[in-house]
Amino acid sequence: MMIFRHTISAQEISTLFLQMGLLLDSGVGVLECMQSVQSTHKALAHIISDICQNLQHGLSLAQAFERHKVVFGEISCVLLSLGQQSGNLPSVLFELSAYFKKRAQNKALITKALLYPTLVLCAMIAAFLAIIWFVIPPFMVLFSELGVSLPFYTRALLWLYEFAHTFGLFIIFLFALIALISILAYRHNPTFRHKFDTLTLHLPLVGMLIISQERYRFAFALSCMLKGAMPLDKALPLAAQSVQNRTLQSRYHTLLEYIQTTAAPLSQALEALALLDSLSITLVRSGEKSAKLPQIFESIADNLQAHNTQKLDMLVRLIEPTLSLVMGALIVFLALGVFVPMWDMSANVL
Repeated sequence: MMIFRHTISAQEISTLFLQMGLLLDSGVGVLECMQSVQSTHKALAHIISDICQNLQHGLSLAQAFERHKVVFGEISCVLLSLGQQSGNLPSVLFELSAYFKKRAQNKALITKALLYPTLVLCAMIAAFLAIIWFVIPPFMVLFSELGVSLPFYTRALLWLYEFAHTFGLFIIFLFALIALISILAYRHNPTFRHKFDTLTLHLPLVGMLIISQERYRFAFALSCMLKGAMPLDKALPLAAQSVQNRTLQSRYHTLLEYIQTTAAPLSQALEALALLDSLSITLVRSGEKSAKLPQIFESIADNLQAHNTQKLDMLVRLIEPTLSLVMGALIVFLALGVFVPMWDMSANVL
């Protein structure tokens, strides 16, 4: 089932859990529920069929989902087990549906925010290379035949043309190879992924956004498990698994050890390890006193989600004028490279 991990979206999984929750909440049995849920996604439909077969062979719902843990995640399997034990399975399924729905919304938000700047940047690069490759050479021939003294801008364009003509295909192949190797290393080499994740945390603006996003994942996952009546010592390691940045994930995994070693409350441990912002830590302290940690972490997750949306919007607002400035600089550079020699020719003729 490894092939399904990257093909089944969080939205598809959210819809599955929502259908299951609605059916079970209306009194439908577990097996009939799984036989009734539908998915247009072929991979997910295959998994549902396999779960139905496992249920018919006597496995529990949590055990059947455990066989597809790589798709649904360890958190889902544990919460399903808790839901069956507590008799509150529909509520757990609704929580899981909300969890995966928010994951899908976050991914869509990031994709939408970065799509336009990425397209503009790619279009700029393609247009610049096309002009250098097809437009500049005829002018260079004309200037050479007329013996015009070429200014710095034109010589730079000529050098770029010769460089692209000589090494262009090699550079494209090299970048594609580096990108492919990096993707494979990130997926299969823990050391490389850890170093890459550490590097991203130090990027201006992007690093802050990643940290805030991972705090949201941790808070939301922890709220779901605490609502399912999971003990804190078991919920913390599982919530840490929801953090995708490996560098931050290792820090979240030390949270339980810190609490057990120092006998510190959760809020103090979170503050000492710098895992949440000051406002969130204040809320956790309040939740510890009022015994409302599940609701508090849900509120923290909602607050972080709103904060992440603002940061993404700010990032896009910074990217767009930056790209406009870069585009303007390239246009000026091309114009000077072509028109300055033509002005010199006109001056010499006059």
